Amino acid sequence: MNKDLKGLCLFLGMIGLAYAAILIITMLFTGVKILKSIVFISAFSSFLISLGLTPHVKQRLVQVIKQKVALYK
Repeated sequence: MNKDLKGLCLFLGMIGLAYAAILIITMLFTGVKILKSIVFISAFSSFLISLGLTPHVKQRLVQVIKQKVALYK
């Protein structure tokens, strides 16, 4: 996949996650039942972000998460 397409996937994924965060805030303040939409948007946005990341970056993220989890054990 070329760099432009990866960048587009990352950009759209981040916009989707920001939109899901706005929906969560809206849900908390208004009590609207939009949980299914939030889950779908978050899952799709996470998929787009994972498409845009290179394998090296994915490995580094997994290492950092494992280190953070090890600190809490």
